[in-house]
Amino acid sequence: MYDVIVIGAGPAGLNAALILGRALRRVLVVDSGEPRNARAHAMHGFLSRDGIDPQEFRRIAREDLGSYVHVSVRDATVSTVVAEAEGAGVVFDDGTIERTRTVLLATGRRDRLPDVKGVHEHWGAGVYGCPYCHGYEVIGKRLAVLGGHTPDAHLAVQLIRFGRDVMLFTDGEPEYDEEAAAALQVTGVEVCTDAVEEVVGGNGVITGVRLADDEVPRDALFLKTVLDPHGDIAESLGCELLDDGSVRIDEHGHTSLDRVYAAGEAARLPNWPSPWIHAVTSAALGAMVALSIDHDLIVSDVRATFADPAADTKEEG
Repeated sequence: MYDVIVIGAGPAGLNAALILGRALRRVLVVDSGEPRNARAHAMHGFLSRDGIDPQEFRRIAREDLGSYVHVSVRDATVSTVVAEAEGAGVVFDDGTIERTRTVLLATGRRDRLPDVKGVHEHWGAGVYGCPYCHGYEVIGKRLAVLGGHTPDAHLAVQLIRFGRDVMLFTDGEPEYDEEAAAALQVTGVEVCTDAVEEVVGGNGVITGVRLADDEVPRDALFLKTVLDPHGDIAESLGCELLDDGSVRIDEHGHTSLDRVYAAGEAARLPNWPSPWIHAVTSAALGAMVALSIDHDLIVSDVRATFADPAADTKEEG
């Protein structure tokens, strides 16, 4: 039986496994091979790894885990997790099952992209979701933001530090609030309410936004994606979820279920406005929850010894 099965091999899951492996915990990391940043060419904001290809980051991380004999990685997909008296059974798509004392859900998120031609094709290469991840690389460029709600307006205002000029394409009548409208006006963001037909470009870059009777030159486009849960394991287990689909956790990564934890983009505290979606924050949260798991396992073992005083005698014999 494993001490911990980590479902998800992004920064949160991998860093949690590293901490737990160094604590001599028997750990299995399950990697479905579907990272959220698979389309990105570079990962930024991670000290000592700034600009690294995400695939290379994962290779190095898995290589690091290889130094710890207690940690193993399995390339597979989990179909379900079944609560058991002594922990949980993790069932894989091929029907096999592994048992564990605790489960860490680090399943991450999926970006739900708008149904606008060209957005999917250029996602990660000209179309981006995060100014902290990609804003620096488009300094001085002509920037676009797609969306007509308050968060989209805030994103456009946020981008003016990077771009030569920023245009907000609302794709119809905007629905942002008065404060957002005032911010757009004060900062000089131009607003276009025409219907957007296509984001155009090629060879890893975009060249503009096509409207019904015009094409506006743009060098990069940003948008606020809806973040969907990556799979339904937490829901099928019965974990309490928040309105945005995040697994509800406390300050130590505990979910509403005993011996089930969550970390990274998959989870948040109720007082957080949204999940932390950056690689470096996910890695940090994975480490924090790993420490909590190890502490809880120690407490559990000590309590079990007190509950069964004969255990010490048996071990001595």
